[in-house]
Amino acid sequence: MPMSPLLRKGLRTCCLFGLVPLAVVLLGMTSCQGRIIYPGLHYAQVMWEKVPATIEPLRYTTGEGAQVSFWKKPASGGEPKRIWMICNGNGGYALAWPDLLPLTNDREAGYLLFEYPGYGFSEGSCTPGRILAASEAAVAALAEHLQLPRDQLDARLSVFGHSLGCAAALQYAAKHPVQRIVLAAPFTSMVEMGHRMLFWPCGWLVWHHFNNVDRLAEISRQQPRPRIDIYHGSEDLIIPPEMSEELAAPYPGWVSRTLVPGADHDDVIMDVLPRFDAPAAR
Repeated sequence: MPMSPLLRKGLRTCCLFGLVPLAVVLLGMTSCQGRIIYPGLHYAQVMWEKVPATIEPLRYTTGEGAQVSFWKKPASGGEPKRIWMICNGNGGYALAWPDLLPLTNDREAGYLLFEYPGYGFSEGSCTPGRILAASEAAVAALAEHLQLPRDQLDARLSVFGHSLGCAAALQYAAKHPVQRIVLAAPFTSMVEMGHRMLFWPCGWLVWHHFNNVDRLAEISRQQPRPRIDIYHGSEDLIIPPEMSEELAAPYPGWVSRTLVPGADHDDVIMDVLPRFDAPAAR
């Protein structure tokens, strides 16, 4: 039976009113996603007075302007035998780590507390490429600060990432030698996160193309390959634990994955930090 003009008009109206809100949501997601993915804020100047005496600022410049990360000396007071670059989750800050790092129990390790562009005292804003450039500049600034030849620093450097920081750590390690990679609550890709957190095909509108699956594949071709340990809380409601399982599954015997019972997205950090001083060789 042919559709009546009145019914056709009604269906067109329903479709219009259904698509308009969807279009608004998708447009908003596209235009505001930088603020959603990177909600970091600048420190007030008074924060300089609260920087612990054991923490030294590292100043360097990228295309985003002046940047400030921090160096925490080894608790032993000597030259660092191991160096960890710490990459925050998207809501974290470099100066949140000094209170947590004593959990590592490694008195001979020093820590590069990497700050993202636009966070803390650093100028600019974030994209994956800007974060990579800033992490490279931070490591170069640390080598100069410690007066270590770059090959000697690389021989001591490992990376740790939490949540978004897993992507920051992996993209650095895909381009530069590191000794060990530790990831807490990693996701597979930002596209997949967009699909899961909203609905398909919203992920395809994410233009911050962090892809941890691809970065792991690149690192797998390195010789020698760094040891990789992944930890994920069983009660993580932000990044599904099955994402870390998907990351580790193609690499049995190289990438280890531990599900931490009862831990949520942030609690897992407390379980991971004491493992930093485990033997680096596999």
